[in-house]
Amino acid sequence: MRWWLLMFALITRPALAQLNESDSIPLQLKLTTTGSYLDGIVSRLLLINRAELAYANQRWGVSSRNDYQYGQTFNRQTESDLLSTNFLYLNPLHRPYPYVMLLMETNYRRKINFRYQPGVGISYNLVREKHSLLKLSLTASFEHSAYGGTVFEHHESNGSRPNVIETIRATGRVFGRQQLLGNKLRLHYECWFQQSVLDGENYRFHTDDSLELPISKRVAVRARLRYTFEHVELVGNKPYDLFITYGISLSNN
Repeated sequence: MRWWLLMFALITRPALAQLNESDSIPLQLKLTTTGSYLDGIVSRLLLINRAELAYANQRWGVSSRNDYQYGQTFNRQTESDLLSTNFLYLNPLHRPYPYVMLLMETNYRRKINFRYQPGVGISYNLVREKHSLLKLSLTASFEHSAYGGTVFEHHESNGSRPNVIETIRATGRVFGRQQLLGNKLRLHYECWFQQSVLDGENYRFHTDDSLELPISKRVAVRARLRYTFEHVELVGNKPYDLFITYGISLSNN
């Protein structure tokens, strides 16, 4: 049954691609999925899937990136996490351009019942070439996070609602992609740091990096590293997650 679930996710699970945020592109869809399976002394299943949709012209662009992570350890569910990041861009061909963002998240392991984060920001393209892209972004946002437990003891929450955090955040982000060895390798990386402007101890860091080896125009073998650190956390939880996975990437162009 687990092998069937793994093959189904690798072959048929629908998924969608990140707007490269510098090009005028038609509708773009992309599927990326990574995972691992262990059995025997240790029984572990982990699937990390990304669904992306992007469209852009000279005046505006949109992108929607949706990550779903599912896991079991010794037949007990340990992950069922959803992260949806959505952008509306204005004049994406310009070197600096503004955008509106909406982030939504649930996390089974960290007992995040629901998190939403609307915001506005500006991006600046440092490098904008056919085989290379490097950009910086700065975002101001409002965050509402509802937890299924009590947050870390040192944090001053909302008093009557100790499991809810509402704050204003400033986020710095680095995003890039690079084709290497004549497009025999593709490197993608995204790193961001979020700081609450109301609480100096409330901050988080995230990096999501991947290396792809194309085997055809639309299919590539993929290795991925994902690391997240949240300083404000539920009592009893570790503040970080680290995943190193492998799988395939499918795109429509």
